[in-house]
Amino acid sequence: MRRFFVFVIALCLISVDHAAPVAGSPQTHTPVLLTRTAPPTRPGPTIEAYVRPEFAARMRQLRGAILAAAARHNRPQLSGMSNREFAEVMATILYNENFGWAEELAPPLRMVTPWYQAAQQQANLSGMGANFSVWPANLRPSVAAEILAGEVPLADGRVLRVPLRVEGSRIDPAQYADQRTLFAAITAEISNDELAINYLAANLERGILRAAVEGQPISWRTLAAWHNQGIVDPVLIRANPTARDYVRRASAYLPLARALFAPTSRVEMRAV
Repeated sequence: MRRFFVFVIALCLISVDHAAPVAGSPQTHTPVLLTRTAPPTRPGPTIEAYVRPEFAARMRQLRGAILAAAARHNRPQLSGMSNREFAEVMATILYNENFGWAEELAPPLRMVTPWYQAAQQQANLSGMGANFSVWPANLRPSVAAEILAGEVPLADGRVLRVPLRVEGSRIDPAQYADQRTLFAAITAEISNDELAINYLAANLERGILRAAVEGQPISWRTLAAWHNQGIVDPVLIRANPTARDYVRRASAYLPLARALFAPTSRVEMRAV
């Protein structure tokens, strides 16, 4: 068991956590961030739209919470999306974040995934100031702290400050003098399914604002790349191997996300 736990930690450290999001320019993140390996470039427009049975059940239970969060954080006059379409983007990202490229290439890793997800969560909760990504939304505490502070980092290094409220959050970053305890408190919130959904919706609202300020077109691809790599410019998204592959992978989950919110259809997930 000890060797297995060491193996799990090693997986965390070699970037098998789905190329987790760093929503914002690197300059805005004072904590130490991990260097992540970009997924290998492979031909083909889509991937296997794999969803674990237990996660499929969680998504069905969270359908109402996702729709409510979308209604709070979508800016339809800027995004051009209905609240339901915004909810579909959220669901697409959630599905994509819970099945990474490493698990696709090496199916045995699927058995290990819950272990390294728990290991990253516990590392953050330990009070050491760890900044690992946390599921289900695969957010880093440092990014969640930016969300709580209403900060939108721009491409030119400036920071746009906007009023943002994460429904259900009880954290006031100004009340934490110690970053380690702040990250631990944030980790506890973003580990909770409904709170994680609210953070995700607020993060995508930041993406809408960033794209609007910079005059970039807004689509599900824009918001997916923002969540994953903190970029919204289509040229930069295509030039970034990690963002490009993330968007390609996300496209496989669009039908499932749309089916989740279809008024009368039953959601059928492929699960192994």
